[in-house]
Amino acid sequence: MLFALGKVALITFLLMSTFQLAKTFFYPNITITETHISTVAFTILLAVFAAYFVFRNQQKLLKAMTIEVHERRRAEEALQNRTDELARVHRQLEASHREANLYLDILTHDIRNTENVSNLYAELLVETLDGEPAGYAEKLRRSIQKSIEILGNVSTIRRIHEATPGLKPVDLDTTIRREIEQCPGTPIRYDGSSRRVCADDLLTEVFGNLIGNAVRYGGPDVEITVRVEGEDGEVLVSVEDTGPGIPDEDKQAIFHRYEQKKRGVGEGLGLYLVRILVGRYGGRIWAEDRVPGYPERGAAFRFTLREAGGG
Repeated sequence: MLFALGKVALITFLLMSTFQLAKTFFYPNITITETHISTVAFTILLAVFAAYFVFRNQQKLLKAMTIEVHERRRAEEALQNRTDELARVHRQLEASHREANLYLDILTHDIRNTENVSNLYAELLVETLDGEPAGYAEKLRRSIQKSIEILGNVSTIRRIHEATPGLKPVDLDTTIRREIEQCPGTPIRYDGSSRRVCADDLLTEVFGNLIGNAVRYGGPDVEITVRVEGEDGEVLVSVEDTGPGIPDEDKQAIFHRYEQKKRGVGEGLGLYLVRILVGRYGGRIWAEDRVPGYPERGAAFRFTLREAGGG
């Protein structure tokens, strides 16, 4: 608007100047009355021209503003329709999620009960049978136990993804000793610790899986050592075993094997769960040789946790 008025003023000034020069050149003897009349007439003509020019620009501006308002209104209506559609889809997803979780809860509960009964009968068969049939019964029992373990890991992963992390000080010594008690027939060396870490009730799953893996894959004579050390506000935990160890090319991939689908039934799920939990607590985990440079002398899983004080 100011630009248009500026143009009108400039054009008016030029025209008035031209008019005055033309009047002086062509009518040098014009009277004062004639000068006033001609000036008033020319000024009225310029005013009409200026008014028309401003009016035309206002019309253009009004038209542009009207188009912009209509476009903005259409955009707002489209956005509102999109928002309503997203809200409807979100409600459907929430309903589907609740229904799926209901089915999973029912399925998990029923399968767990069925597996526990099957495991009980498998143990009775192992105690009752002799020879080759007893071997078959033992393999059946191990398979059922593996299925129970997989189901437990899947349930834990669901809890991790659904729950908001609520970290709190957790006594590390109590957690470790509770998991060691689950392996009464395996020699596990642990000197104790007075440290507390930032974690939650799922911390037991970390030690349960690492110690359980060492027992499962370490062989009948495996020895396990759990170490706890403090360094710069962190707690370094090591779970070492005298088993067959981990090849160098697998030391990183072993934590991602479940995601990469390079596994058998349930293989890699436990370490995948451990990696998720350690990351949830703000730590990191890796695998090393128990004896540096000698993979065949056993593996060492090391991970860090944030110290909560009390060390």
